[in-house]
Amino acid sequence: MNSWQKWATGTVAAGLLVALVMKLLGQPLMVIGNLLFLVGLALIVFGAICVLLKGHLFTGWRHLFRRHKRADKKDLMPGEKVEVHHVASAKNAPIVVNAPARFGLISGACYLVLGIVFTL
Repeated sequence: MNSWQKWATGTVAAGLLVALVMKLLGQPLMVIGNLLFLVGLALIVFGAICVLLKGHLFTGWRHLFRRHKRADKKDLMPGEKVEVHHVASAKNAPIVVNAPARFGLISGACYLVLGIVFTL
């Protein structure tokens, strides 16, 4: 079992433990289900952000910002051309789903399912 799988399993188990304690304290199942659903949505957003961070979305923009800082020079220096093939290969790279993204997506999906089950 990978480390992100252990963390996801532990997180879901901790959520079930918190739900059990909330039920013992007299909270209705609707409140518990809504809380689990919101935590699941937050974890899915976290996982999506982790995936997007590895997406090279802003590759090639750094050159654009450097050019605007030098207002006195109209043209680029000869060695400062944007490497089109480098930018294209970075943007066309496969999607990387790293361990924190897997953790967020898997545990978030589990929390969403638990939230839906508790609100039924």
